[in-house]
Amino acid sequence: MTDRTTKTVAIIGAGIGGLYLIAELGVAGFKLRLHDIDDSKLSEIRARGGVDVEGENGGFAAVERATTDLPSAVDGADVIIVVTGGNSQAVVARSLAPLLRDGQVILLIQGNTGGSLIVRRALDDAGCRADVDVAEMDNYPYSCWRLSATRIRPIVRKRWLQIATFPGNRISEVFPRLSPLFPEAVAAPNTLYTGFTNANAMLHVANCVANAGRIESGDSYKFYAEGVTPTVARLYEAINAERVAVAAALGASVPTLADWFDRVYGVREATLVETCQRLTYNSDGPYQPTGTPKSLDHKFITEDVPDRPHTDERLGRSSGGEDAGDRRAGRARPKDDREGLCSRSTHARALGPRWHGWAADPARHE
Repeated sequence: MTDRTTKTVAIIGAGIGGLYLIAELGVAGFKLRLHDIDDSKLSEIRARGGVDVEGENGGFAAVERATTDLPSAVDGADVIIVVTGGNSQAVVARSLAPLLRDGQVILLIQGNTGGSLIVRRALDDAGCRADVDVAEMDNYPYSCWRLSATRIRPIVRKRWLQIATFPGNRISEVFPRLSPLFPEAVAAPNTLYTGFTNANAMLHVANCVANAGRIESGDSYKFYAEGVTPTVARLYEAINAERVAVAAALGASVPTLADWFDRVYGVREATLVETCQRLTYNSDGPYQPTGTPKSLDHKFITEDVPDRPHTDERLGRSSGGEDAGDRRAGRARPKDDREGLCSRSTHARALGPRWHGWAADPARHE
């Protein structure tokens, strides 16, 4: 029998997300490689041999290899974690395609909305012939302080995460290999659950748009504690209601925003304003280090707008739903347009090139 125990993990992306993964997984004892195209992000980690992790469960997180050479980073790795941001996932997949070997697992942290489908399509288009699995996590698993290039102080680990595969029927094989890395994670039936639980687009976009004047004037307000006013909270709730409704129409039950805060952080205040303040000001508040964008040309807009609000709107229409604009204009969706509520082909057409391939092989989703 082939040993499928996860021992060696290659992390693609040495930004703040990759560094936090190094800290947590390294202390847990996994063999780690770290790759980035920018060697300046790797040089100090390579010189130090890893990352120092403060705290009760801290220690030294050793990095076996910190390199700009992608083949060297992924050769022999059991799991390849891509933590580059959604806009780069297809590029990474095309670069990985000729290097992959049978039995490897690609995990997107996070998958955003439809990330696994994008990566699978990019691998296919690039001629990947290896038998690999593609999985995604719904949200980033940790919050930490980065004290220096090689020193981390953890703040909190999320208490609840979901991992799904594309196709969904691979989860029973893949999840046992990933769960030792992320003990808080649960297996999700398919990528609808992870995609529609992605909170970034909801939390980031509404905040940035509502506070655009403050951002453009250079006001470095506390993004959640001060940016989430009662009006922004109402906007959150309206967007959240549509997200939950669209997911339900497509057969996925996902938590409301208030439920998500409770499951993930164990925090539920009387209002979203109070919840965001507590998540920022408490000593274990995960939003303490969240910086305010210096301009609207920031991933909170450039990545999260095409990733979710646009996708949600198109999926909602494809499933026969009405968006807020329809209701305000008094436009009702005709009943006969609601047929095929769970049609994979309808969903794929609605998403356009982002999720092409879902319709081509319906079995890939389930």
